[in-house]
Amino acid sequence: MLFFKLIKFIFYNFKFYYIILIIRIFHYSNLTTKIKNENTMSKNISNKNDKIFQQWLAGLIDGDGCFQLSKKGYASLEIVMQIRDKNCLYIIKQKFGGSIKLRSGVNFLRYRMHHKKGMLDLINAVNGHIRNPIRLLQLNKICEKYNIQLIQPVPLNYENGWLSGFFDSDGSVYLNLKTTQIYITAGQKNKYLLDIVCNLYGGTVYIEKTSFKWIVYKKSEIIKLLDYFKLCPSRSAKHNRLKAIKRYHELRDLKAHLASDLSVLGKAWKKFLLKWEKFSNFENFEK
Repeated sequence: MLFFKLIKFIFYNFKFYYIILIIRIFHYSNLTTKIKNENTMSKNISNKNDKIFQQWLAGLIDGDGCFQLSKKGYASLEIVMQIRDKNCLYIIKQKFGGSIKLRSGVNFLRYRMHHKKGMLDLINAVNGHIRNPIRLLQLNKICEKYNIQLIQPVPLNYENGWLSGFFDSDGSVYLNLKTTQIYITAGQKNKYLLDIVCNLYGGTVYIEKTSFKWIVYKKSEIIKLLDYFKLCPSRSAKHNRLKAIKRYHELRDLKAHLASDLSVLGKAWKKFLLKWEKFSNFENFEK
């Protein structure tokens, strides 16, 4: 009798043990799958961010950069930007190396890189994203030196980070105080790049005395551009004015620009204008 009770005890306890074991195995399997999915998702996000950065860098180089090959065969890259936009240059320096120096007598910084490893890493990053015809010719000479195949850029699409880099180099955001109208613009001596941007993001291309300018002023097109900059952020000081546009629209919809200076709305508008002007001194905008 005691023997059968012992057998029964072992049977039920081992049965319970196997059930718990199966549950744990199932739970571990689900947990492993979840971790793998999260790792894959994280890797995809990282790859997407890397690609947007590469496109941004190509846009910046297309605007303010220059690939050079000396008579002695030394390859280099130079990018010149205003001091307020130093963040852009330090991002590049941190990733690829190089040096940043203040240009004598002017309010500009010059980034320069000429060591081989840095040049090869940078070429690998921007090859296939450069769009400026002049810059493509410069890059092609460097590629020939290093026996690298030059990759032609694919057609620009809305989510491409190239525009954010091009905007950081040749773009601007300004407010016409007489008309209280905001404009997002970019200038170039060649109309080619501006036509591509205009066809994709809206706006109009105008002829100036010796160059061309892309101008966006319609509210719907500006809002569309602000949505773009959320996906592909500006890395220069200009992002401060981009952030301020939302506040501008809020106040203008309330007719604050037409209100008396002594009214609540009038004071809010004046405060906004004071902060907007402070951007000339490279201060951050805070609502």
